[in-house]
Amino acid sequence: MLATPNQENTSVQYPGLNVKIEEKLMILQLNAPKRKNALTPSMYAGITSALQEAEKSPHVSIVAITGTGDFYSSGNDFGALLGKVSDLSSTEADAQKGLTMVQNFVDTLIDFPKPIVAVLNGPAVGIAVTTLALMDAVYASEKVWLHTPFTQLGLCPEGCSSLTFPRIMGSLKSSEVLLFGQKMTAVEAEKIGLITKVFPAAEADTIIWSKLKEISQLPPKSMIYGKQLCRDIDRELLHKVNAAECAKLAACQNSEETAEAMLRWFTRRSKL
Repeated sequence: MLATPNQENTSVQYPGLNVKIEEKLMILQLNAPKRKNALTPSMYAGITSALQEAEKSPHVSIVAITGTGDFYSSGNDFGALLGKVSDLSSTEADAQKGLTMVQNFVDTLIDFPKPIVAVLNGPAVGIAVTTLALMDAVYASEKVWLHTPFTQLGLCPEGCSSLTFPRIMGSLKSSEVLLFGQKMTAVEAEKIGLITKVFPAAEADTIIWSKLKEISQLPPKSMIYGKQLCRDIDRELLHKVNAAECAKLAACQNSEETAEAMLRWFTRRSKL
């Protein structure tokens, strides 16, 4: 669990999201543990608002995203984004609204000028995995595992992963992960470059948060300029990939194949 802010720090709460500023570190803590921190429209809106505030604030030099409880995030809350997908009652308008929100969220990550770090306190699924490649660092407990079950849901890659994953791990491994839904442990993800560093579970909190607070004291403009030089090379391409992935997702979500796949997925999960 994250440390309680002292009196000099600030804390704000959005629906499903806690925002803390400790020294020059802003912490966005997904806070819907009963849903395994599945992302809802209100959580997407809260993250976007918090990042906008972080961008403007002279008191924030880096941002960290983490989760409450046992999960980092189980990905999109399809029930909230699309309607009751388990009984296939969602409409095309619901689906498009959800996709627009996802696309805007990924665009925000692409353009965010300050360093942003993912701290994986537990497993990550779907978009919580694919967006790791848009972070500037990813730190994880050894108990973490990653899963992108897009094909099982009748969907396709998102979060710019169709570009970033082959670059990071090669075409064959990325196909295994994105197309076939192969799970990865934190150690496996570290070996292929999707996770920066894995820490022993008993020590992870202490080591990671201490490290991030230390990083937050580095010269902020220097970090911004460094990230800008690295990101500007691919910024336009990343936005194009994000738009293309969302267009393909729209085609998937309007198909009978996806409706059947989602029904099978949620029916099976309801029996667990």
